[in-house]
Amino acid sequence: MARYIEELVSQQVRRSEITRKRRAEEGVPCVHPVITISRRMGSGARIVAEKLAQDLGWSLWDKEIIDAMAQDAVVSRKVVEAFDEHTISEIELFARAALGDHEMGDFIYARHLAKAVAAIAKLGNAIILGRGANILLPNALNIRIDASDAKRIDNMIKHENLTREQAEAKIHQSDREREHFLLNTFSRERVAHAHFDLTIWMDEFTNDDAVEIIKTAVKQKCAHR
Repeated sequence: MARYIEELVSQQVRRSEITRKRRAEEGVPCVHPVITISRRMGSGARIVAEKLAQDLGWSLWDKEIIDAMAQDAVVSRKVVEAFDEHTISEIELFARAALGDHEMGDFIYARHLAKAVAAIAKLGNAIILGRGANILLPNALNIRIDASDAKRIDNMIKHENLTREQAEAKIHQSDREREHFLLNTFSRERVAHAHFDLTIWMDEFTNDDAVEIIKTAVKQKCAHR
Protein backbone atom coordinates (compact mmCIF):
# COMPACT_ATOMS: atom_id res chain seq x y z
CA MET A 1 0.00 0.00 0.00
CA ALA A 2 2.82 2.43 0.87
CA ARG A 3 4.41 1.98 -2.56
CA TYR A 4 1.02 2.50 -4.19
CA ILE A 5 0.48 5.77 -2.32
CA GLU A 6 4.04 6.93 -3.06
CA GLU A 7 3.42 6.41 -6.76
CA LEU A 8 0.11 8.29 -6.57
CA VAL A 9 1.87 11.19 -4.88
CA SER A 10 4.63 11.19 -7.52
CA GLN A 11 2.04 11.18 -10.31
CA GLN A 12 0.18 14.14 -8.81
CA VAL A 13 3.40 16.11 -8.30
CA ARG A 14 4.29 15.55 -11.96
CA ARG A 15 0.85 16.70 -13.10
CA SER A 16 1.18 19.96 -11.18
CA GLU A 17 4.72 20.57 -12.43
CA ILE A 18 3.78 19.92 -16.07
CA THR A 19 0.81 22.28 -15.88
CA ARG A 20 2.83 24.96 -14.08
CA LYS A 21 5.50 24.89 -16.79
CA ARG A 22 2.90 25.01 -19.54
CA ARG A 23 1.10 27.95 -17.93
CA ALA A 24 4.41 29.80 -17.53
CA GLU A 25 5.19 29.28 -21.23
CA GLU A 26 1.72 30.55 -22.13
CA GLY A 27 2.15 33.60 -19.92
CA VAL A 28 -0.80 32.78 -17.65
CA PRO A 29 -0.50 35.20 -14.66
CA CYS A 30 -1.80 32.97 -11.87
CA VAL A 31 0.77 31.86 -9.28
CA HIS A 32 0.28 28.64 -7.30
CA PRO A 33 -3.46 28.29 -7.95
CA VAL A 34 -5.19 25.82 -5.66
CA ILE A 35 -8.81 24.74 -5.20
CA THR A 36 -10.18 23.13 -2.08
CA ILE A 37 -13.44 21.20 -2.31
CA SER A 38 -15.46 20.43 0.79
CA ARG A 39 -18.36 18.02 0.50
CA ARG A 40 -20.68 15.52 2.11
CA MET A 41 -20.80 11.91 0.97
CA GLY A 42 -23.08 11.33 -1.99
CA SER A 43 -23.05 14.94 -3.21
CA GLY A 44 -21.08 14.04 -6.34
CA ALA A 45 -18.05 16.09 -5.33
CA ARG A 46 -15.52 13.37 -6.14
CA ILE A 47 -16.84 13.01 -9.68
CA VAL A 48 -16.75 16.79 -10.10
CA ALA A 49 -13.20 16.99 -8.70
CA GLU A 50 -11.94 14.22 -10.99
CA LYS A 51 -13.44 15.82 -14.11
CA LEU A 52 -12.20 19.27 -13.07
CA ALA A 53 -8.66 17.95 -12.57
CA GLN A 54 -8.81 16.27 -15.97
CA ASP A 55 -10.06 19.41 -17.72
CA LEU A 56 -7.50 21.70 -16.06
CA GLY A 57 -4.62 19.24 -16.10
CA TRP A 58 -4.21 19.82 -12.35
CA SER A 59 -3.26 17.33 -9.66
CA LEU A 60 -5.97 15.89 -7.41
CA TRP A 61 -5.32 15.15 -3.74
CA ASP A 62 -7.98 13.14 -1.92
CA LYS A 63 -8.38 11.82 1.63
CA GLU A 64 -6.30 8.71 0.99
CA ILE A 65 -3.28 10.62 -0.27
CA ILE A 66 -3.54 13.47 2.25
CA ASP A 67 -3.82 11.09 5.19
CA ALA A 68 -0.82 9.13 3.95
CA MET A 69 1.20 12.34 3.70
CA ALA A 70 0.17 13.37 7.20
CA GLN A 71 0.98 9.99 8.72
CA ASP A 72 3.94 8.70 6.67
CA ALA A 73 7.17 10.70 6.47
CA VAL A 74 8.37 8.78 3.40
CA VAL A 75 5.25 9.62 1.43
CA SER A 76 5.34 13.24 2.57
CA ARG A 77 8.95 13.56 1.42
CA LYS A 78 7.86 12.81 -2.16
CA VAL A 79 6.20 16.22 -2.26
CA VAL A 80 8.78 18.07 -0.17
CA GLU A 81 11.54 16.92 -2.54
CA ALA A 82 10.04 19.20 -5.18
CA PHE A 83 11.20 22.28 -3.22
CA ASP A 84 14.42 23.93 -2.15
CA GLU A 85 15.44 24.40 1.49
CA HIS A 86 14.06 27.95 1.63
CA THR A 87 10.62 26.83 0.48
CA ILE A 88 10.65 23.89 2.88
CA SER A 89 11.31 26.38 5.70
CA GLU A 90 8.35 28.46 4.51
CA ILE A 91 6.14 25.36 4.61
CA GLU A 92 7.30 24.63 8.16
CA LEU A 93 6.52 28.19 9.25
CA PHE A 94 3.11 28.00 7.58
CA ALA A 95 2.27 24.82 9.48
CA ARG A 96 3.13 26.46 12.80
CA ALA A 97 1.18 29.61 12.00
CA ALA A 98 -1.83 27.71 10.65
CA LEU A 99 -2.40 25.91 13.94
CA GLY A 100 -2.34 29.09 16.00
CA ASP A 101 -2.84 28.83 19.74
CA HIS A 102 -5.86 26.52 19.53
CA GLU A 103 -5.77 23.17 21.27
CA MET A 104 -6.10 20.29 18.84
CA GLY A 105 -7.50 16.87 19.55
CA ASP A 106 -4.62 15.32 17.61
CA PHE A 107 -1.87 17.93 17.45
CA ILE A 108 0.76 15.78 15.74
CA TYR A 109 -1.61 14.73 12.95
CA ALA A 110 -2.84 18.32 12.57
CA ARG A 111 0.72 19.62 12.26
CA HIS A 112 1.62 17.07 9.61
CA LEU A 113 -1.67 17.72 7.83
CA ALA A 114 -0.91 21.46 7.74
CA LYS A 115 2.55 20.78 6.27
CA ALA A 116 1.11 18.43 3.63
CA VAL A 117 -1.56 20.93 2.59
CA ALA A 118 0.98 23.77 2.54
CA ALA A 119 3.31 21.75 0.32
CA ILE A 120 0.51 20.96 -2.13
CA ALA A 121 -0.57 24.60 -2.20
CA LYS A 122 3.01 25.70 -2.83
CA LEU A 123 3.22 23.20 -5.67
CA GLY A 124 0.13 24.82 -7.18
CA ASN A 125 -2.23 23.75 -9.95
CA ALA A 126 -3.81 21.45 -7.40
CA ILE A 127 -7.25 20.40 -6.18
CA ILE A 128 -7.56 19.24 -2.58
CA LEU A 129 -10.65 17.21 -1.77
CA GLY A 130 -11.72 17.36 1.88
CA ARG A 131 -9.52 17.11 5.02
CA GLY A 132 -10.43 20.66 6.11
CA ALA A 133 -8.08 22.19 3.54
CA ASN A 134 -10.32 25.25 3.26
CA ILE A 135 -9.62 25.99 6.94
CA LEU A 136 -5.87 25.80 6.38
CA LEU A 137 -5.94 27.70 3.06
CA PRO A 138 -8.41 30.59 3.42
CA ASN A 139 -6.89 32.34 0.37
CA ALA A 140 -7.42 29.38 -1.95
CA LEU A 141 -10.51 29.09 -4.13
CA ASN A 142 -12.64 27.32 -1.54
CA ILE A 143 -15.61 25.41 -2.93
CA ARG A 144 -18.43 23.64 -1.09
CA ILE A 145 -20.35 20.96 -2.98
CA ASP A 146 -23.47 19.67 -1.28
CA ALA A 147 -26.93 18.27 -1.93
CA SER A 148 -30.10 17.29 -0.11
CA ASP A 149 -30.18 14.00 1.76
CA ALA A 150 -32.63 12.67 -0.82
CA LYS A 151 -30.22 13.46 -3.68
CA ARG A 152 -27.26 12.04 -1.81
CA ILE A 153 -29.11 8.81 -1.01
CA ASP A 154 -30.18 8.43 -4.64
CA ASN A 155 -26.57 8.93 -5.76
CA MET A 156 -25.32 6.30 -3.32
CA ILE A 157 -27.94 3.82 -4.50
CA LYS A 158 -27.00 4.48 -8.12
CA HIS A 159 -23.21 4.54 -7.85
CA GLU A 160 -22.54 2.25 -4.88
CA ASN A 161 -25.21 -0.37 -5.58
CA LEU A 162 -26.68 -0.02 -2.09
CA THR A 163 -30.19 -0.45 -0.78
CA ARG A 164 -31.95 2.71 0.40
CA GLU A 165 -31.51 1.68 4.03
CA GLN A 166 -27.78 1.04 3.50
CA ALA A 167 -27.34 4.36 1.70
CA GLU A 168 -29.09 6.29 4.46
CA ALA A 169 -27.00 4.61 7.15
CA LYS A 170 -23.75 5.21 5.25
CA ILE A 171 -24.25 8.93 4.61
CA HIS A 172 -25.39 9.58 8.18
CA GLN A 173 -22.34 7.76 9.55
CA SER A 174 -20.10 9.69 7.16
CA ASP A 175 -21.63 13.01 8.27
CA ARG A 176 -20.93 12.17 11.91
CA GLU A 177 -17.36 11.08 11.17
CA ARG A 178 -16.69 14.17 9.07
CA GLU A 179 -17.90 16.50 11.83
CA HIS A 180 -15.84 14.61 14.42
CA PHE A 181 -12.73 14.85 12.24
CA LEU A 182 -13.04 18.61 11.75
CA LEU A 183 -13.76 19.38 15.40
CA ASN A 184 -11.05 17.00 16.62
CA THR A 185 -8.41 18.26 14.19
CA PHE A 186 -9.23 21.97 14.36
CA SER A 187 -10.90 24.11 17.00
CA ARG A 188 -14.68 24.50 17.04
CA GLU A 189 -14.22 28.24 16.50
CA ARG A 190 -12.13 27.73 13.36
CA VAL A 191 -14.60 25.24 11.93
CA ALA A 192 -17.50 27.60 12.63
CA HIS A 193 -15.76 30.54 10.93
CA ALA A 194 -14.50 28.64 7.89
CA HIS A 195 -15.72 30.24 4.67
CA PHE A 196 -16.35 29.21 1.10
CA ASP A 197 -16.03 31.36 -2.00
CA LEU A 198 -18.69 29.33 -3.75
CA THR A 199 -21.30 26.75 -2.72
CA ILE A 200 -22.89 24.56 -5.39
CA TRP A 201 -26.15 22.81 -4.50
CA MET A 202 -26.15 19.69 -6.65
CA ASP A 203 -29.92 19.24 -6.63
CA GLU A 204 -29.94 22.10 -9.14
CA PHE A 205 -26.85 21.32 -11.25
CA THR A 206 -25.30 18.42 -13.13
CA ASN A 207 -21.70 17.36 -12.53
CA ASP A 208 -20.69 19.01 -15.80
CA ASP A 209 -22.46 22.22 -14.75
CA ALA A 210 -20.50 22.26 -11.51
CA VAL A 211 -17.21 21.77 -13.35
CA GLU A 212 -17.90 24.69 -15.68
CA ILE A 213 -18.97 26.93 -12.79
CA ILE A 214 -15.73 26.21 -10.92
CA LYS A 215 -13.61 26.73 -14.04
CA THR A 216 -15.21 30.16 -14.45
CA ALA A 217 -14.47 30.96 -10.80
CA VAL A 218 -10.83 29.89 -11.28
CA LYS A 219 -10.48 32.18 -14.28
CA GLN A 220 -11.95 35.14 -12.40
CA LYS A 221 -9.86 34.57 -9.27
CA CYS A 222 -6.70 34.41 -11.35
CA ALA A 223 -7.69 37.59 -13.18
CA HIS A 224 -8.09 39.46 -9.89
CA ARG A 225 -4.70 38.27 -8.68
